[in-house]
Amino acid sequence: MYKKLILYSNLTIALAWRDVRVRYQLSVLGLYWAIINPLLMAIIWSFVFSYIFRATGLNGIPYVVFLFCGLTYWNLFANSLSNAATSLTGNAMLLSKVYFPRIILPTAAVIARLVDFAFSMLVLVLIIWYYNLTPVWDPLVLLPLLAIEFFYTLGLAYIVASLNVLYRDVAQLVNIILMFWLYLSPIFYILEQVPEKIRSYFAYNTIGLLVDMQRNVLLAGDGANWHLVLISLLISIGVFILGWLVFHWLEPLFAEVM
Repeated sequence: MYKKLILYSNLTIALAWRDVRVRYQLSVLGLYWAIINPLLMAIIWSFVFSYIFRATGLNGIPYVVFLFCGLTYWNLFANSLSNAATSLTGNAMLLSKVYFPRIILPTAAVIARLVDFAFSMLVLVLIIWYYNLTPVWDPLVLLPLLAIEFFYTLGLAYIVASLNVLYRDVAQLVNIILMFWLYLSPIFYILEQVPEKIRSYFAYNTIGLLVDMQRNVLLAGDGANWHLVLISLLISIGVFILGWLVFHWLEPLFAEVM
């Protein structure tokens, strides 16, 4: 199946770009929504958590910068998973007319969210510049961490996309799970603030670890914890392989249901 995916790489990119255009072309602000949404979320939540709940993030980093950085990496994961869940059921007409590997659709849904991520990163750069901070752009650390997050997201995307074909309430369930997952991940707080007796369990929250490490590297210049990186890598590989197998196993049932 992976050979077919490589052969259809141009179609994957085309479908991803179509997803971006369809999402924004009929709106007045267009792609600017990719910037406005996370920025407004960061401002509102920053006010609530920093001024009302007195939450703190990294030392010396304004809380709005701390929170926006975490949301940027989190939204790449959450939005990808949410869109991938309906990537097959939302393209039923296309699937009935043209043959191509079905796994292309959830893959394209995840790739399309990289556009939103790129715009959010641009805003993050501007916010960092506004606060006169000095980010640490270490591609040898940040890019591998982003790649791990990408493949972890792909694996889960394949699972939810295929299950949603058989059980249409999966897409709704995914959004509910993501809401709880957000608060159980170190987005609004740092991992060190988690009570030590339960902190070890957070090592299995791969996306939470990745967001926390990417933010610490970018904003504080902390070196990556390579032990945790290895754990995240192994879990991501396992999830990606599992997602691939689940999709391949359920794919013959798609025609009957759709």
